[in-house]
Amino acid sequence: MKPVIKHILAVMPLAAMLGACNDSYLDQFPETSITETVFFNTVGDLETYTNGLYGNFGSGSYLDDACDNLIDIEGSSRYNLMLGQVDQDRIGNWSWGSIRSVNFMLARCGNVAGDEGEIRHYIGLARLIRAKLYYDMVKSYSDVPWYSRDLSTTDTEELYKTQDSRSLVVDSIMADLDYAVTNMMEGSSKTRIFRQAALAMQARIALHEGTFRKYHPELKLNDGDRFLNIAVEASSKLMNNYGYTLSTASYKGMDAYESLFVTPDLTNNPEMIMVSDYDKVLNRRNNAQAIYAYYGVTRSLVEDYLVIDGNTTKRFQDVPGHETMTLNEIFENRDPRLRQTIMYPGFIDVRNNQPYIVDVAKTGYMQSKFLPREADQYGWGMSYNDIPVLRLGEQLLIYAEAKAELGTLTQDDLDRSINLLRRRAGMPDAQLSQWLSDIDPVQAARYPNASSSQLGAVLEVRRERRIELACEGFRYGDLFRWCAGHLMEQTPEGMYVPGPGLYDYTGDGEPDFGFFMSEQQRDEMFPPSDREGKKVTIYIMSNTTFAFTEGDHGYIYQTAHKDKFHFEQPKYYYTPLSTYDLTINPNLVQNPYWKLF
Repeated sequence: MKPVIKHILAVMPLAAMLGACNDSYLDQFPETSITETVFFNTVGDLETYTNGLYGNFGSGSYLDDACDNLIDIEGSSRYNLMLGQVDQDRIGNWSWGSIRSVNFMLARCGNVAGDEGEIRHYIGLARLIRAKLYYDMVKSYSDVPWYSRDLSTTDTEELYKTQDSRSLVVDSIMADLDYAVTNMMEGSSKTRIFRQAALAMQARIALHEGTFRKYHPELKLNDGDRFLNIAVEASSKLMNNYGYTLSTASYKGMDAYESLFVTPDLTNNPEMIMVSDYDKVLNRRNNAQAIYAYYGVTRSLVEDYLVIDGNTTKRFQDVPGHETMTLNEIFENRDPRLRQTIMYPGFIDVRNNQPYIVDVAKTGYMQSKFLPREADQYGWGMSYNDIPVLRLGEQLLIYAEAKAELGTLTQDDLDRSINLLRRRAGMPDAQLSQWLSDIDPVQAARYPNASSSQLGAVLEVRRERRIELACEGFRYGDLFRWCAGHLMEQTPEGMYVPGPGLYDYTGDGEPDFGFFMSEQQRDEMFPPSDREGKKVTIYIMSNTTFAFTEGDHGYIYQTAHKDKFHFEQPKYYYTPLSTYDLTINPNLVQNPYWKLF
């Protein structure tokens, strides 16, 4: 079991019944005469039905899972992909039940009586959810069959048709989003879906599609800018028209950024567009506390945080001796968001009011973002902090990235997007002129295919996005849309260890860990008499699941990950259809990059 956040904001039994599905092709089910004649008659019926669709909208995330930000010590489907263990015989079947539930409602709205604006709102809400569901399928399969209505067993031509093109499907998705942002009502609740959520989702999807088309020549779709302009327009509306502001609230004396991810109640937070609302009293909980148990943050992410140098910044790689900085040294003069995302020496475990003992067997860099600050939130499925689903911070990054990709980013744009995030964190402002003239060679090497008349801005916005949204579930999708899957091939590394010996990682002056190459070396450097009464975890490196990059010193890595991953491009950007789906509908065609020859 792994920590997974699946929180349905509202589920109504009748809607669940209407949206039910079975195992037959496209999850068909017969509709009864009672459903047809009794239910879809009033606006209240539409509200009830759409309540049951909320779980399809998304619930936010409190980790990145396996990518170049985090490692998963237990294994991951993403690792399986790069180990060559995924093919059409070892992949799940695609599912259409949720899309069919939306289409079922949309096909039955014609007889609803009531306020036309309210009717259009709920139709828009349903189309928004359909757009989100369909784009999730596009991100996996690219070409998929488009269905604008629910099908019955007699619709054999539609049931057994082949895929529609990505262009047709995405244009249909954008039409759904256009309808939603035009017809949905505005609202103040952050746990209900209103026009603001539709705009946020439109911006997110448009940015993804625009950059995916730009950086994936295999699609032969050269109109990415069309979607980037949509992303700019949608995010700009949210920035300008709805009163959202970056949160400056402090929880238990913590800085605003850190507070944002550990606060039990975000329903009145001015940055939130939509949240997953958890509640201790009502026993609505998530599993955020488990992030410590399974994952380690990578050196790659840690080293992307900038260094504060007076009233400006510099790259961590420009600091003399950065290659050998230990866990006790890397936080000095860094972007404050590093200490608010990664455990620093002395980070307190609220369960015993003692410093956390970091897990060096993962990477030594442990995620603290989203980790609860109340002891009663620990235990499987016991956490109740609210989780952001859509927030202004993401929209500011969408706006800046889309403009940089288009080559139209200005200093004013930076000041109303990236620099707002930087100021909230306590960072000096970014200067566009410096971004454009002083291109970071590390970022340029990381993304060699990045292209824009404002290349330096594209690269730096990607850094800002990685930092601000770290551990919020975006990184894997970002690497895919930027055609940067090669970054996942690298053996993930963690903190630096100078060599055999004893180390204090809690900051109390007493050793917490000992690393030795053999038992003999341990006994020589840390005799049994010195070990009496001391709580030191000792690792004999010949018997561990991790190692050092330079043999007896270096960066920590998992031995099971060493040079094991291969990312086959462009094949691995797409999911193969299962043998079952290809068999049940012989008119479907396998993704061209997964065809068997």
